[in-house]
Order: sequence, then C-alpha cells, then structure tokens
Amino acid sequence: MSELDQLKKRINDSGDSGVETQIIREDYEPAGKLMIRSLLDSGEYETRQVRTGVYETHWKIFKVKK
Repeated sequence: MSELDQLKKRINDSGDSGVETQIIREDYEPAGKLMIRSLLDSGEYETRQVRTGVYETHWKIFKVKK
C-alpha cells in the first residue's frame, strides 16, 4: 500500500473528526503538503477550519460526503 493510499484510509477512517493537516505535513514530511494538495485536487477530499477551543482553530481534511 502506498503512502497516499495509507493517508486516504486514515482520513476515511477518521469520519466526521477529520485529520489535522499540520499532523499530515509532519508525518509525511517532506511530501505531506503535496499529498494534501493531490487529495484536494481529486475532489474527493476537502479542508475546513474547525474550532477546537474558545479561541483556537485547526485546519482538518475530510472525505467529501456525496
């Protein structure tokens, strides 16, 4: 299984929780940013800014629900 397939599975398994894009960038360094871009360009995934605290937000990636 390629790293991109592993990442897809990780995001799909996360469901409504999503995966923080910063964690992906760190885990798959130096290609993490390119992997995220590839997933977004496919149209199957989207990123959203999610509130995690009163004044805190994080960018997360999710599988697009059809």
